[in-house]
Amino acid sequence: MVRSGKKGRKTRSAGRFGPRYGRRVRKAVAGIEELMRSPHECPQCRATSVSRVGTGIWYCSKCKTTFAGGTYVPQTSMGKSFHKEEE
Repeated sequence: MVRSGKKGRKTRSAGRFGPRYGRRVRKAVAGIEELMRSPHECPQCRATSVSRVGTGIWYCSKCKTTFAGGTYVPQTSMGKSFHKEEE
């Protein structure tokens, strides 16, 4: 049995899938998860302390605000364009 190398830099968070699902899908998943786990700015206090609580639920640890947003990012591109039209 041939052992493959370590999972790491190249596969990022999608390394848990091993050889399943194809490279393109695993690369997309890794990109989405990296974006989701990166620091986000709070819409109320503008601090970069927003974390994801659940699907579409975001929490700012600085001002203790819980708000609804996108599944993977606090504010989607559609939401940003809508707020520009509102103002």
